[in-house]
Amino acid sequence: MRKLTAALALTFVPLLAVGCSSSGSDSVSKSDVQTKATSFYKDKSHEDAKTVTCDGSLPAKVDATQTCTATSADGQTWAIDAKVTKVDGKDVYYDLTLTDAFVAPDDVASSVSNFYQSKVGAAPQSSTCNGLLRGATGSTIRCVVTESDGTRWGVTAKTTNVEGSKVNYDMIVDDQPMP
Repeated sequence: MRKLTAALALTFVPLLAVGCSSSGSDSVSKSDVQTKATSFYKDKSHEDAKTVTCDGSLPAKVDATQTCTATSADGQTWAIDAKVTKVDGKDVYYDLTLTDAFVAPDDVASSVSNFYQSKVGAAPQSSTCNGLLRGATGSTIRCVVTESDGTRWGVTAKTTNVEGSKVNYDMIVDDQPMP
């Protein structure tokens, strides 16, 4: 396989997670929101964040919000908003959402796999990506395609532009297989 490129587009769909905390006060603690935001980021990006910090505690009032910031392995920062949806006695229910446009790693990996199959004529053994592909021109993530014989190829997914909720990106396969 040589250096190949393809243009793809995926629609940005905000990812959402629901959190629930029991609080004995008028708020959910900063540390509890940070813990849930950390798990949320890992679940969505397939990588551990270097750090996750929140501005403060989350008031136990419907529609109250708090912003957290996750710093990815490559140093990018991602805003995660927490918004209270329900308060039931001591239980506070809230949603977590990533606010920036992005393409999830599983979606990029699926596109990489389809791209590989269209160019080679056979499906790869696997295709994996880690990290979120930001919906900003020039942003990249790395993926790995593994062929049926175990040969691995590096693939870079690079955002070319964003049109509304559609993130357009190219895939560039390395010139040589990975060691």
